[in-house]
Amino acid sequence: MIHSVQHFVSYFAGVRRRTLNYVRAIPADQMDWSPKPGELTCGDLIRHLAAAERMFTTVALGGAWHYRGHDSVGARTLEETIAHLESAHAEATAALAKMSDADLEEPRPSLQGPPAKAWRWLMAMTEHEVHHRSQIATYLALMGVEPPQIYGLKIEDIIALTTT
Repeated sequence: MIHSVQHFVSYFAGVRRRTLNYVRAIPADQMDWSPKPGELTCGDLIRHLAAAERMFTTVALGGAWHYRGHDSVGARTLEETIAHLESAHAEATAALAKMSDADLEEPRPSLQGPPAKAWRWLMAMTEHEVHHRSQIATYLALMGVEPPQIYGLKIEDIIALTTT
């Protein structure tokens, strides 16, 4: 359960920082790559994260569900797409700063089923981000690119450091 908007914003900033490590590992010439036809491309995934953050933030603030889409208008290159993601995050952070801690306990609409408290939608946003970060890591591996380590160490490093 989230009790503080500011603590959540700080926590999610760390989640996003780690996601950006994976996004920045995508080769610039692979923005339109996907593992098979019909799957989201690398660029689609990044733009989807931006659109989803806006969507979840809007819902948490008491608004209606609205997904703007993840088309590439204005964000085709890796650099442009990262800027788009960072801009969406800055907008979401500014919007959340206007939310009170008490608002976290307020019910917000669900697309199916009963309403859920605002803090649950923020947690759903976090889980969604982690899901797609893992997808990007898989894409990198399939492209032959070594994905970054989420906290800088491989399991082999941890074993070596803890068995000596």
